[in-house]
Amino acid sequence: MKLCWSLALVAVALLMILTTTRAEADLWEEDDKEVLVRTVRGTKERTSGSSSSCRYVKGQWSECDSNTNTRSRTLSLKKGDKSCEQTKTIQKKCKKACRYEKGTWSGCVNQIMTRIDNLKANSDTSCEKTRRLTKRCKPETNTKKSAKGERSNKKSGKQ
Repeated sequence: MKLCWSLALVAVALLMILTTTRAEADLWEEDDKEVLVRTVRGTKERTSGSSSSCRYVKGQWSECDSNTNTRSRTLSLKKGDKSCEQTKTIQKKCKKACRYEKGTWSGCVNQIMTRIDNLKANSDTSCEKTRRLTKRCKPETNTKKSAKGERSNKKSGKQ
């Protein structure tokens, strides 16, 4: 049975590799000032080494748009052939400024402990007012270690 699952996993991996090598791909390389975009099309061109390279200069990130929760940046062509776009715009999600006051961890119930954190006053208004965190309790092996185990569970409050 394990052999069957292993063979199925290998087959899926090979299928994914073959699919991605045939599809059109953009390879991005980025440093502090520039973005290099290489477009490779099909397996025939890839084996012959034919690909177009477009080098772009990065613009500044825009302010966060509160409606879409995204910000954008324009890339301007610095060097490339006719197939390169003159400008490209990339977008990414804004990072919300959600800051929480950590609550205290509850006792272990069914090997789970819970903590409820409350939103701090100076946080983004679009953040959830509270967040609930849960984690598994460490198993207790004997009475001497149980008190120590409780402390270590309370200290490691991050998930």
